[in-house]
Amino acid sequence: MRLPSADNDVAAAMAVVTGRCADDPPPERTGELASVLRAAGGVAAVCAHCRSSLDTISGVGLTMFTGTARRFVLSADGPLIDHVEDLQISLDQGPCLDSVHSREPVLVEDLAATEATVRWPAFSTQARQRGIAAMFAFPVFVGGTPVAVLDICRTSRGPLSRSDHDRATLYAAAVAVLLVEDAEPGAGSPDHAGAAVPAAAARVQQATGMVMGQTGAGAAAALHRLRAYAFVQNRPVISVVDDVLDGRLRFDATSSG
Repeated sequence: MRLPSADNDVAAAMAVVTGRCADDPPPERTGELASVLRAAGGVAAVCAHCRSSLDTISGVGLTMFTGTARRFVLSADGPLIDHVEDLQISLDQGPCLDSVHSREPVLVEDLAATEATVRWPAFSTQARQRGIAAMFAFPVFVGGTPVAVLDICRTSRGPLSRSDHDRATLYAAAVAVLLVEDAEPGAGSPDHAGAAVPAAAARVQQATGMVMGQTGAGAAAALHRLRAYAFVQNRPVISVVDDVLDGRLRFDATSSG
């Protein structure tokens, strides 16, 4: 059945934004969820909203890829997901990175399984030491290119239910819409042709650079300081980033703020 012309325009635009394929959620459902997330706070609200809609999930994280070696955690919700995202970034291995490279969801039902320990020896060991038993990574596509990953972690082994898998896929598609809406024109990465860096990622990148200058730390350590401070203060990372950029918060080499 053909949609009315106005809806056809929306569907066509959504297909360009997300690089849709036959298994993707219907554009109207993606647009509806994107509108709900936008009203709740946009990218910063994605993970909390997603976590509340899934069953038996310990944490949800959203990591943006702006180049070969540049990654930024845009949003996270849950007591364990911070460890998961930090480990993947610092170790340069894990389901999140493989999801971008393979351009497919990476579903790990048991991090203790041989396949996981061989594929990600350092990550699987350290994640399990922190209580993570299973992980599920869903790529976010903009213009057919994976530019972010929605990570889901759990403290119990086993697969995602079909309904949770479908919900996570829908959230990943909605994130793509939000990232495009939030994009800064001309800030696209040469490694991701056609994908622009969203304003949220650009602010995190700028704040990370300021923390590097204040503390003398490297990029990964500076980003960890930002996220650790946000976690301890129970605040969104973007809120802490704004304080750093506005000069209300400074870090030094010995303190957390």
